[in-house]
Amino acid sequence: MVIEKKLSVARFGDSEYLYMSGGKDGLQTSSLKLQAKLQEVMHNTNPQLLVCMVNYHDLRNRTLEARLSAMKFHVHTFNSYKQYINFKYHYGNSNMTRFYITYRDKNRCAERFEKCKKIWEGREIILFEGEQTRFGYGNDLFANTLSVKRVLCPSRMAFDYYDEIVAKSLEMPKQALLIFALGATATAIAGDLTAAGYQCIDIGNLDVEYEWFRLGVTRKVALNTKQVSEVDGGMKVEHITDSEYMSQIIAKIGVK
Repeated sequence: MVIEKKLSVARFGDSEYLYMSGGKDGLQTSSLKLQAKLQEVMHNTNPQLLVCMVNYHDLRNRTLEARLSAMKFHVHTFNSYKQYINFKYHYGNSNMTRFYITYRDKNRCAERFEKCKKIWEGREIILFEGEQTRFGYGNDLFANTLSVKRVLCPSRMAFDYYDEIVAKSLEMPKQALLIFALGATATAIAGDLTAAGYQCIDIGNLDVEYEWFRLGVTRKVALNTKQVSEVDGGMKVEHITDSEYMSQIIAKIGVK
């Protein structure tokens, strides 16, 4: 649907449910504005935006650790956010970009990564990402694009710069595909940018999943050049001076 209809995507995961209910973690502190934005996206009525949720009711192909973690989270938090769900809406699956590391059957992962690449094939990409996310750096995820440009934003508390990020996004050409790897900020902004006529993809951790897939690992590991928030020590990465990567950076918001 995303490929054929050029839909925007907003994805709700554990963190978004937490923030929507007023919670916080090490990456973002909730606020009334963030809660309102997430609730607004959850009640989306724009046919060009596909809102996705975690499917806690079908965990058959997940590892035991992943199943137990998901069920525990679901039991403890569902009552705090169920009031915001539009039960008449057909939500997509948030794991459309997270289908490797916690899955038992990995036979179709290569096929699914190739399908994800079709979303931006031949497109001009504007990537809004954390300062050291480095999405697509060192691999071929974006090898089929027309061009890649980057706007670097804070890895933590990115939503504090929401208005500036929206303003910079609205400077971009409408034919460009806007891709966000910015946690809950990506989920929140998808509604505003889709309403403004952009195709906007909340991409999440697809790049990290792709790196783990390429490495063939079966557990989450840190990466030398890319931040991984879900791994101890994963936020400390090497400094890079790659000329191609540096040339792609067109702006910075909230970072030096």
